[in-house]
Amino acid sequence: MSEHTAPAEDDAQSSTVVGTTLATPEFDRREVTMFGEHDGHAVGVIGKMLVGFFFYSFLVMLVVAIWTMRDGGQVDSHAQHGQHSEEGEE
Repeated sequence: MSEHTAPAEDDAQSSTVVGTTLATPEFDRREVTMFGEHDGHAVGVIGKMLVGFFFYSFLVMLVVAIWTMRDGGQVDSHAQHGQHSEEGEE
């Protein structure tokens, strides 16, 4: 009988130790300061990435707009020939 009770006591003690370490997620001031610094750095990096992606999209939009205006938009050469041939038949 004593063989069966010993592991149960060990499990109870280990669960108590695990339970107390997981139940107290308090941080000291140094860790809180470090988290704040890392968060500030992450915000700066993400902000720079968003600005970069915005300007990249803006430049691509400008290039496509200028290209479209220079070439006159979408011109279907077959459609124009078809209209001229219909006008000639009338």
